[in-house]
Amino acid sequence: MHPILLKLGPFTLYTYGAMLVLAFAVSTWLGARTARQLPQELVAITSDQLLDFTAVLLFGGLFGARFLYVVLRWEEFAAAPQHIIALWEGGLVWYGGFAGGVLASWLYVRSHRLSWLRVADQVVPFLALGHAIGRIGCFLNGCCYGKPVDGCCGVLFPGHQTPVVPTQLLESLGLFAIYLWLRGRQPGILRSPGRSFGGYLLLYGLLRFGIEYLRGDQTAWWMGLTLQQLISLGMLLVGGTLWFQVSGFKFLVNPPNKKPETRNQKR
Repeated sequence: MHPILLKLGPFTLYTYGAMLVLAFAVSTWLGARTARQLPQELVAITSDQLLDFTAVLLFGGLFGARFLYVVLRWEEFAAAPQHIIALWEGGLVWYGGFAGGVLASWLYVRSHRLSWLRVADQVVPFLALGHAIGRIGCFLNGCCYGKPVDGCCGVLFPGHQTPVVPTQLLESLGLFAIYLWLRGRQPGILRSPGRSFGGYLLLYGLLRFGIEYLRGDQTAWWMGLTLQQLISLGMLLVGGTLWFQVSGFKFLVNPPNKKPETRNQKR
């Protein structure tokens, strides 16, 4: 692996940090380009507003991701608190970043009198793309690895005695597929507010729930499920409900009994 991309004297450029910058730049550029190409009535946030929005989203996401990572490993950081802010060394929890990003984006959208759900629909494909690029950074950094495995599909990371499943690359491929699916359905999917965001929650919830069974750095929290799997179930519930409601699917509870219609017959 290549955790250090470049080192010049006292300056060290970490691969993980470089991939985060690349993910931010690529997703922001493509998001702004798409905003200029969409029909005017479907634009929830303009390309000019998008740069400020993604900066706020990035700040909130990084804060939330690092905060949850530190909380889950507090015993380690209590002994070495100087490493709490060392983001370039890796150590982010995606779901913490997602929560922080949602909160930060809501504050921005509210202050600019925009529709949060429509903005989320427009930008969520590029969130998936940025996440996919970031997972490649995880692979190069050697974090978020999988369980030991035999055969040609395993990858030997520094500090490991046996090859492990490259879960970072598997998740990255899944996220690229989610991006292509959501992006390919634009602009049509944007005509139904909530459908794109709901589809993302549903698809990523499924992807992450399955990936967790292959992870080698997680521990079970409840009934054999990891914390990330429990959160994934919540995403599945919210995403599925949002998707089906927007699609016009209605859940009937105790539907009224209807007598079958019969033709009048002569007696």
